[in-house]
Amino acid sequence: MKINIITFHFVNNFGAALQAYALSQATSKLNNQQTIMVDYRHWFIRFTDTVRILPISKDPKIIKHGLKTIPQRLGRLKKFDSFHKERFKMSARYNTRKSLQQYPQEDSMFICGSDQIWNPVVTLGVKGVYYLSFVRSSKRKISYAASFGISDIAPKYRAKMEKYLKGFKAIGVREAEGVELVKDISGRTATQVIDPTFLLSKDEWSEIAISPQIDEPYILVYVMQSNESVYEYARQIKAILGIQLIAISRYGDKPAGVDKVVIDIGPYEFLGLFENATYICTNSFHGLAFALIFEKNFFIIPSNRFNSRIDSLLQVMGVTLEKEVTHDNILNPKINHSEIKQHILSARQHSLEFLQKNLSL
Repeated sequence: MKINIITFHFVNNFGAALQAYALSQATSKLNNQQTIMVDYRHWFIRFTDTVRILPISKDPKIIKHGLKTIPQRLGRLKKFDSFHKERFKMSARYNTRKSLQQYPQEDSMFICGSDQIWNPVVTLGVKGVYYLSFVRSSKRKISYAASFGISDIAPKYRAKMEKYLKGFKAIGVREAEGVELVKDISGRTATQVIDPTFLLSKDEWSEIAISPQIDEPYILVYVMQSNESVYEYARQIKAILGIQLIAISRYGDKPAGVDKVVIDIGPYEFLGLFENATYICTNSFHGLAFALIFEKNFFIIPSNRFNSRIDSLLQVMGVTLEKEVTHDNILNPKINHSEIKQHILSARQHSLEFLQKNLSL
C-alpha cells in the first residue's frame, strides 16, 4: 500500500524541505516502497515564497543588498528545485483544493505533516487540505508532527478545526502544546512525536551534505525572523572564540562582525555548513534541530514568533536555555551531547512506533 504525504515540501525554506525529505525517507523504509509526495501548492504559500525573491524590508541597506543579490537567490531556487527532483517521488501537480478531489486514492494511505500546516497565520486560515479533507473517509489517514506553531487558537478557527481533527485515525503533533490544543478543540487525544529531521541519523544526513569550501573554523549564524540581537550574541561569541563569523543570508546584507555571508545555497549546502561549524548561533527551530543532530555547541535566541516550537524541542532534549553569553558558558558549555543523543534515540523510536502502529506497517 502506498504512503502519500502532504506538507510544505516545495517552499524555498531549508527546514521545510529537509523535514519533508526526512519523513519521506523514514516512511519509505518502514513501508519498503518509496513514499509519494502530494505535490499540492497552496496559492498563499506559493505567493509568500515567491515574493521573498525580492527584498522585503524597511531598511534601505537591506533593500539595496537584496536587489544586488537577486541572481544569487535565483541560484538558490534552482538548488532547491534540484533537491526536490532528486529526493522526492512527486505526484502530479495540484494547485487548488478542487483539483485535489481527483487525487488517486486506490491502495493508498495518507499523512499530513510535518511543519506548521495547522498554523492559521501561515496558511491564511484553516485549510482542510492540510487536514486531509480531500481523502475519502474509508482511507487510513494520520497526522505526523503537525504543528500549530502557536500557543492559542482564535475562537473563529475552532469549529472548523474540530471537524477536521475528528476525521483522523491517529493524530501526531510536534509540540506538547499541540497535544493540549487538540484535546481542547476536539476532545481527542494526540501523541507528541519528534520533528521528522530527527528520524534520520547524523550519518544519514552527512551522506547528503555538501561541505563548504571553508578552511578555517567558523561560527555559523542562521536567522529566520530578522533579529539584531542574534548578531549581537554572535559577535560576543566571536570575541570569546576568536574565529570567523559566517551567516546564511537571504538578501546578502552583512551585519557588523560578520566575515562572510552565503546566499546561493540549497539544502545540501545548508547541511554541510551545519555539519562543519564549530559553533552555531540561531533563532530558528530547524537551526536548533540540526545543531542537536550534528552535536554542535550552540546559542539559541528564540524568535519573536511561534516560540512554542523551540521551547518544546528544548524540553524534549533536556536542554536549558542560556540567557546570556559568558566566557564560561561558551568555553565550558553545559550541553551534554551524550544525553541529547539518548533523548534523540528514544524520541525517534517512540515516533517510528507511532508510524508503524497507525499505518499498520
